[in-house]
Amino acid sequence: AMAEPASGPQRSRTAAVTSGKEREKRKRSRVTPEQLVHLERFFAVDRSPTAARRKEISDMLGMQERQTQIWFQNRRAKAKLQEGKKGRDSSAEMPPETPPQLVTGYEAELHKLLHEDEPVTIIPCTDLSVGTWRRIATTSRKHDLVAYLSDTKRCLTWFIHSSGYGFKMEIPFDTIVNTEFTNAAPGSGLASFFLSQPPSFYLESFLPLYPGRDTEQVRHWKKCADWTEDQQATKVLRHNLVGSAVQLAHILRHLNAHTSGSDIRLHSP
Repeated sequence: AMAEPASGPQRSRTAAVTSGKEREKRKRSRVTPEQLVHLERFFAVDRSPTAARRKEISDMLGMQERQTQIWFQNRRAKAKLQEGKKGRDSSAEMPPETPPQLVTGYEAELHKLLHEDEPVTIIPCTDLSVGTWRRIATTSRKHDLVAYLSDTKRCLTWFIHSSGYGFKMEIPFDTIVNTEFTNAAPGSGLASFFLSQPPSFYLESFLPLYPGRDTEQVRHWKKCADWTEDQQATKVLRHNLVGSAVQLAHILRHLNAHTSGSDIRLHSP
């Protein structure tokens, strides 16, 4: 049998409790500007984090998991709207046909962005994919995808610049078990790198130069968990890089020279 409706005073008490709870909930679920900065960073590299990843983010930012989940849902909806608008504009971004040419000032700006201590060799590239995760270099936002190698550190690095922050993964030469090269479109090639283990992941962090004063900040690299969507770079050990055929062929020959002496058999293009 159905319960009788509660009488007047009881009902209003329940309503008061509920509205109190709602007020508390509203107060709780406001995202602080600082949390927002971090959420945008996480969203930039992974739009649909797994429940485990959301928990990690929530703990890191002192947020509730449900709150984080709702934020990502809303943010995805907003992005979809923006992309829909962009699609209607004829000025929708197209990936560049050729990697951007190195111009004066480009190098200095780039090295400042990468903040590596040792000299590095930049590999012009347009597209990077690992499993289902993919990044395309855009012409409008310079340096949002940069590949480079360091002979001093003996590693290959994929660098991504998103929402004002840097993310990178380092692949030690010794973990590259095989490489393949195929010609893609005219002048561009596809290099595939097969690894024996996942790369190391880093996130750019800011430290105040003079603690207590927020004038200047020093950027430094901090080791972190896999930041690719659905942790593809941990699950999939094949990395595909599209770029200038000449440059990629040169890089593969270079790697070949630097990894010979081990049992690794690299295919020269």
